[in-house]
Amino acid sequence: MKPLQLIPSCALLLSMMIAATAWAQDAPHSADDISRKLNDPGAALISVPIQYNYLGDVDPDGDHNQQLKIQPVIPFVGDHGKFLLRPILPYQWNVFPERSNGLGDLFVQGYFIPTHAGQESATEIGFGAAALIDTASHDSLGTGKYSIGPAFVLIYKAGKWTMGALGNHIWSVAGDNDRGDVSQTSVQPYFSRQLPHGWSFSITSETSYNWEASIGNKWTVPLGGTVSKVLRFGRMPVSLSGGGFYNVERPDFANRWTARLAMTLVFPE
Repeated sequence: MKPLQLIPSCALLLSMMIAATAWAQDAPHSADDISRKLNDPGAALISVPIQYNYLGDVDPDGDHNQQLKIQPVIPFVGDHGKFLLRPILPYQWNVFPERSNGLGDLFVQGYFIPTHAGQESATEIGFGAAALIDTASHDSLGTGKYSIGPAFVLIYKAGKWTMGALGNHIWSVAGDNDRGDVSQTSVQPYFSRQLPHGWSFSITSETSYNWEASIGNKWTVPLGGTVSKVLRFGRMPVSLSGGGFYNVERPDFANRWTARLAMTLVFPE
């Protein structure tokens, strides 16, 4: 365990959740409106998704790994645009490549989307930065590196459809000299469709290309979808979702498929 890395990571996420609670108001929002905003990565909506992933067939014996991600979305809105901060802190239970469990690396992505106050555009483009911070509690759970690079978001809204992509590229700039360098491109295209009564479904891919990997192990291309439903627990809106992904292209011994469950706490502005 790396306590000096664990403390700032947990403190960051805790402070964001406290801030989200403090900023939340009691104004009513319809389930359809909240569902639409949750499927829009550029929406100025404070939320805290908690995502569980079951990673199946990670080795020839058919073993599995598990992963829990906490990934709050914190918007900052100004007169000339909005900045969205999206940190992701994973906790992992691994069987392969070795048995270990603990924190993974903290990934932080933020981007600025130019807008005019009170005006909503059908097309939005934002640019920013991404960083991967060495917070892993075991070598097998992280890269051992500190990495940084550019990030972007593209959003197009047409009626009940929201589509676009998030992307980033990171290079390692510091860290353990005995660990391999990091140079990775990630793109997440998505298509979301709103349904009545707070329901929605999404089709997405979380594609990545590892420039440092050997030939035949560079691409990871999962393809799948999720179904979501917005509910209320008291005055608290909550989105529950489930889905699955299949890796149509993957490195040797990467998981072949993923089952996903998620709960998103919503703090309407």
